[in-house]
Amino acid sequence: MSEGAAQQRHVPDAPAAATISCTLNGVAGDAGRHAFSWLLTMKYLHSFPILFILFGLTFGNASAQPSNARTQKVTEFGNIGADNEMAYLELLVKSLNESPNARGCIIGYSPQRFPPGLFLRKLYGYQNYLVNSRGIDPRRIIIVRGGIRDRITTELWLVPERVAVPTLGSEFTFTSSEPLRFDTAYPDCPSQVSITLEELDDHLRFYAEALRVHPNIRSRIIVYPGRRSNLRRAAEMALNTRRLLIRQYRIDAWRIMARARNRHRECSEIELWIVPAGTVSARATHNIGRQRTCN
Repeated sequence: MSEGAAQQRHVPDAPAAATISCTLNGVAGDAGRHAFSWLLTMKYLHSFPILFILFGLTFGNASAQPSNARTQKVTEFGNIGADNEMAYLELLVKSLNESPNARGCIIGYSPQRFPPGLFLRKLYGYQNYLVNSRGIDPRRIIIVRGGIRDRITTELWLVPERVAVPTLGSEFTFTSSEPLRFDTAYPDCPSQVSITLEELDDHLRFYAEALRVHPNIRSRIIVYPGRRSNLRRAAEMALNTRRLLIRQYRIDAWRIMARARNRHRECSEIELWIVPAGTVSARATHNIGRQRTCN
């Protein structure tokens, strides 16, 4: 083979070294101007991706979330039946399945005279439905107790990862200078279809929470027998409810008064009242927010 044929092809020299220089200048007293230089030299252009990786590791936390990531309101609904509630909640399920890193936020609002316990049982009933009936990870569901609106309203939001939940115009609280019916249980008339939490323990869980948050208020439990019950059975319900508050929820016995009244209702009713110190005991009132009839 000739020398010319054996001659290797000329390999171009590597590109000239790329240099990035960053200079910080400052003045310190009489010393005058000082300069600090940081010099980074790379021998090959294909080394630039390394620089970008290092840059991403340094500033990734600031730019990991897309700039257009924001909460999205999926839908909202009012005080509707269970079938319609489930249909609306399916829209949130669909959004969560399409965005596996996002969270679902459920915000509830209620009118001023709507029983607080019923409001909370509805709100957390939606969470229970999503977790136990639709298989959503409970860590992906956020419950937010909103404040007062002229009608009961539930908003469903999709919240991207590392994005704050929507800001509330008002937050849930209740204050009253007179007795307030917190909730009502219907032990012998369960709903045929409902995703509202309806077990007596659910009623007492939120009721006891209110009593703990407001240590100066008293508890009044008033039970009315249903048309299929009698006064003695109503008295037993009143005493058993009181015992549960004391033993299971650690409410001081002296704060709780329980009694039965011989006024028959369509269904047996256990009314849970909160009574501010210094006010008269709760009186019989009309139902607010829900009526219940026997099936």
